Order: sequence, then structure tokens, then C-alpha cells
Amino acid sequence: MQTLPCVRPVGVEPHIEPGRWISSRDALQLVGQAYMHHDPIEYATDEIQRCAARDNATEAILRRLTQGSLLARAVDFAFTSDLEDWHPTKWSLDEPAGTIPKTFWSELKSRGRFATQDWIAGDFTFGDSGAPFENSTGYALGVQFDPSALPATSSASAPNEQKVHAITTRGARRKWDWDGAFLHLAAVAHHSPDGLLREDGGEPNQSDIGRHLADWFIGTAGDTPEDSQLRSYGRRFVEELNALKLLDANKSRVAG
Repeated sequence: MQTLPCVRPVGVEPHIEPGRWISSRDALQLVGQAYMHHDPIEYATDEIQRCAARDNATEAILRRLTQGSLLARAVDFAFTSDLEDWHPTKWSLDEPAGTIPKTFWSELKSRGRFATQDWIAGDFTFGDSGAPFENSTGYALGVQFDPSALPATSSASAPNEQKVHAITTRGARRKWDWDGAFLHLAAVAHHSPDGLLREDGGEPNQSDIGRHLADWFIGTAGDTPEDSQLRSYGRRFVEELNALKLLDANKSRVAG
């Protein structure tokens, strides 16, 4: 078993200006606010919308941490691990000095409910939980992020230059042409008797709709929205489809 040395950042990395690191709490709020303002989905209540924005924000931040495109540092950090064949794992800190390696975040994300994510305190831990086949442990305490690489935000200003609660997107142009995407779906559905049916003739599910939307965005914009957005639209589409089926069934019973 190999134990990585405690990472205690001294000063600030040369490519990140002093004062540019922000707490995990502020980072989550920044990204969550972006999802609140830009998410075109209409939710039943404000509370549901806030929960969806928080979940989307944590998913997006963790995705970039595991990719290594978002840098994070910690007040205290340790990470030990073994491979399944019990040979020592040789981790390399391939990120800039003083930042948490992406291997730590990948392990944290893979643990699911067996990991602890405290975004308010900035404490992230896993291991020693009694989970089956657990052979690695790690913790990162007092985590801070480089705001210039946060997902779903266009601002790279420091906290003292722009307050978290001052974010506004009123009148901002939407990044994704959802109207165009759903007009495309309507055209596909109307074009032939098969419409949006699956190859086996079955009704489409939310994943099928998400793939239709993703293909359209790739063809028109060269990129796609977050998977969570595609899944949400796919789910809403299926809900509307089921509602229409129920309405038709009720009309048939009344007519009979």
C-alpha cells in the first residue's frame, strides 16, 4: 500500500492569480445559479428547480474534476489505494503542484453513497465505511476551486470582483437552441408513420429522445448540452406522450 504525502499548498500556483481560489460552497452556488437561470425546463415548484440546479451543478463540477480540467486544492489531503490484485498503486500527481489529483475525484465519484461530500465545509472523504471490496481511502478537507474553469459559468473574476449573489442572466442569449431541437423532433414524428418509434416498433423512452436531441445538436452546433438536460427533456417528452395516451383511452371509454 502506498500513501501519498499530505498536500498542503504553499502560496499559489504561478498560473492562478492570488485571491482567485474560491470555497467549494461559493463554487457550488455559482454553478447552481447558472443552472437556475439557464435551465429552460419548467418545474412544478421553485424547490424542485433548486434541487435540480444543485444536482446538475455537483454533477458538472465532479465531471470536470475527474477529467482534470478543473483544479482544486485542499487544506489537508491524503489518499491511499491498492489495485484489485493487491499490488501497490503508483499514483502520480500529474496536475500542477499543490492541486488534488483527478484520480482522487474519480475514486470519490465511484463510491456513490459510500462517499461523503460536504460542499459547505469543503470536505470530501471516502473509505473506512464498511463498503464491500473497499481497499482505498482518501480525504480532502477545506477544498477550494479555481473559478476560471468552473462549468456553466462564463465569469473568471475573483470573489472580490464579483459577488456570488450578484449573478444575473436576464436578457442573456440562450446557448442551446431548444426550440429548434423540438421543432426537429416534431418534423421527424410527422414525416413518416414510424415517426420516433424505435427500430423494433416500440415507443421511444427518455434515452431515445435524448439521443435524437443530441444528434440534432451535434449536427447543428457541433456540441451537445449536459446529459442531465437531455435526460430531463426526454423524461418530459415521455410524460407528455403518456398523458396523451391516457387522454385518448378515456375518450374511447366515454364514447363506448
